[in-house]
Amino acid sequence: MEVLLARENGFCFGVKKAVELTEAAAESGKPVFNLGQVVHNPKISERLQARGVKVIKSVTDAKEGVIVIRAHGVPPETRAQIEAQGLECIDATCSLVLRAQRFTKQLADEGYTVIILGTVEHPEVIGLRGFAPNATVVETKDEWEKLPRMKRAGVASQSTQPPWAFKELVAHVSEIAQETKVFNTVCPVTVKRQHAASELAEQVNTIIVVGGKNSANTRELVNLARMQGRNAYHIESAEELRPEWLRGEARVGL
Repeated sequence: MEVLLARENGFCFGVKKAVELTEAAAESGKPVFNLGQVVHNPKISERLQARGVKVIKSVTDAKEGVIVIRAHGVPPETRAQIEAQGLECIDATCSLVLRAQRFTKQLADEGYTVIILGTVEHPEVIGLRGFAPNATVVETKDEWEKLPRMKRAGVASQSTQPPWAFKELVAHVSEIAQETKVFNTVCPVTVKRQHAASELAEQVNTIIVVGGKNSANTRELVNLARMQGRNAYHIESAEELRPEWLRGEARVGL
């Protein structure tokens, strides 16, 4: 069987940076905490845990040591809380997420009604809303078609949302708002991976996508392959592979 590898794969630079900063902190000998999973990948979480890094849900769970802000970022009040507790803070927020935070804040400061394309409970979106507390989050066409008419709308996106969805949202908002200001904060690396997955789907009938089950990036790659009528399977490790998925296939995409 031939295995075709997508031309874009592996961790993006933002994830690599977050993992490297966490591992470097673990070498300091101080207690090190990730405020939530540093990235949505169980294998990485296990590796960091083996180095003594603990995952916490709240800043108050850390009494001393170092807190590493994960790649998805945090609301400004969370950063203030870390400083108020006298904890050392290492910011591993992806540079593209920081960019999205700045643009979201700018829209709110300029008085726009802020609309964010994203999953409301996703940590990146929670962070973005910290810069625009009154923002409305939408993820599906059904949700954004319920938006009321408005004078001034500002649109941004969770970085891992599909570009086609952002384009459709912007087109709709432009019809219901008198003025629309748009910051395209969809991650270009995410776009490249999605294009690569679509290209791969044109060459095979079955695609195996490896990544965390709670990873928005990985789930979207699976969705794209299925939208093209392909058999797409989402796994976190080789142990999850099932022989019947591959039976009769001359080549498979990975």
